Amino acid sequence: MNFKQLLSAAATVAVLALAGAGAAEAAPFHGGVYHDRGRVERVERRIVDHRIVFNTLRGRHIRYVGTPYFVRGHYVVRSFDRFGRVRFVEVNPYSGAFIGFFRF
Repeated sequence: MNFKQLLSAAATVAVLALAGAGAAEAAPFHGGVYHDRGRVERVERRIVDHRIVFNTLRGRHIRYVGTPYFVRGHYVVRSFDRFGRVRFVEVNPYSGAFIGFFRF
C-alpha cells in the first residue's frame, strides 16, 4: 500500500468512526419524549407569558380584547381587525409567534 492509499483509508476510518459515534449518541425524538437505550426522558416545553403574546400583537398593530386562552395546542386571542370586526388570532404558545387569524 502506498502512502496515498494509506492516508485515504485512515481518513475514511476516521469519518466513519465520527459518524457512528454521533449516530449512537443521538436519541430519537417522538413527540416530547426522548428514547435512549431504555431510558425515557420527558421534554418540558415552556409556554410563554401573556405579555409576550401582547407584545407580538402590538407589533402587528392588532387590537386585542381580553386575555389569551389555550385551545388545542395554541393561544387564541379575541381581537378586532382594521374594519372593526371581531376576529380571533392564533399565537404559538412556545415561541410567541403570530400564526394567523381564525377563519370560521
